[in-house]
Amino acid sequence: MQKKAQAIQKQNTTLHVLSRGGYEYLEHKLIVEKTKKKLEEATQSVSTNGMIDHPSPIRQHVKWKMTRTKKTGKMTSEAAKEIAEKIVSHFQLRIIIIFVYSMND
Repeated sequence: MQKKAQAIQKQNTTLHVLSRGGYEYLEHKLIVEKTKKKLEEATQSVSTNGMIDHPSPIRQHVKWKMTRTKKTGKMTSEAAKEIAEKIVSHFQLRIIIIFVYSMND
């Protein structure tokens, strides 16, 4: 059983760096940061009445990329860097397609 687990672990080329809190703690931390940013924007904006909307949920690709980025800003491996670049380019393409379709409506 241990040999099988070791063989599976050797195939993992995109290691992640998370604290003990895992994805839930990371998501909580990101939502708190988003909320603080919205509050700062609301205080600088004169037109708001002090009410802010809840921040949108954190997208899965953002969490995936953050868990594979070291404190120095580098990715944990070259494979993780390549995958992150593909994810970002795919996401940007989706945004462009949505924008084009919304302009045609």
